[in-house]
Amino acid sequence: MRRVLSSALALSLLLLSTPSLQAKEHVSVRVPKPTLTAQSYVIVDISNGSILHCKMPYKRLPPASTAKMMTVLVAMKYLPANFPVIVSQNAVNVSPSKAGLTPGANYKAADLIKACLVASSNDAAVALAEAVAGSESEFAKLMDQRAKEIGMQDTHFVNATGLTDKRKSQYTTAYDLTKLMRQAVKDRRIDEMLGLIDTTIRGSDGKVIALHAHNKMLWKMPKFVKGKTGWTYASRHTFVGTDYAKHKSIAFAMLSSKKPWVDIERLASFGIVLARRR
Repeated sequence: MRRVLSSALALSLLLLSTPSLQAKEHVSVRVPKPTLTAQSYVIVDISNGSILHCKMPYKRLPPASTAKMMTVLVAMKYLPANFPVIVSQNAVNVSPSKAGLTPGANYKAADLIKACLVASSNDAAVALAEAVAGSESEFAKLMDQRAKEIGMQDTHFVNATGLTDKRKSQYTTAYDLTKLMRQAVKDRRIDEMLGLIDTTIRGSDGKVIALHAHNKMLWKMPKFVKGKTGWTYASRHTFVGTDYAKHKSIAFAMLSSKKPWVDIERLASFGIVLARRR
């Protein structure tokens, strides 16, 4: 009997001391929050838009060329990819950055969209706006309409380029920009264009125009960050992006940054860590 009791006691002690059989203690490993220069930023789960990390995500600020993401969405809704867009002198006269389009020549809508996304070409954005609505001001109304459709509640557009208007009445928020990015990358064509570093387009005049990406993260952090850059004196540096993977996990945006590439890298890296822990 004593042997039986001793064996039972030994077995009980063994069970209690075996780590695999004990209740597991979940220890939360804290990841240091990144220090950023951006005035406003947010990281969201790309599948449902839930906020993973943020600072003043609803603060209204100038979008700069991140507005071109909406220009592209609207243009793709109204213009077939092969639609010939005739470039006006008004489009050519817009402030840089520009692709160098030829006035009077026509370009495929898809090529002008590529110029907007890769090289942030203002002349391409204005040409698309005029082809769709006749003028930038009328096109901006379509941009606002589309913004409301996808839930951008704190955004107002006045032009297709994102350039600062005289009244400084064009604004968005970091959170609204993530809604825009989540919608945009559902289209495989947009996602592919955002990943281009170098490409070319050709108009009816035969001139080949080389386009080089403004998004330095495409070669600074290969296969990690896609997105749309922006900069004006009023807005400082802006960005809206997502990770490079086919099945993306995060979208993020920042407004009014002093050190864009540092901020983008830290946001993207922290966002990926947060997404993996969910």
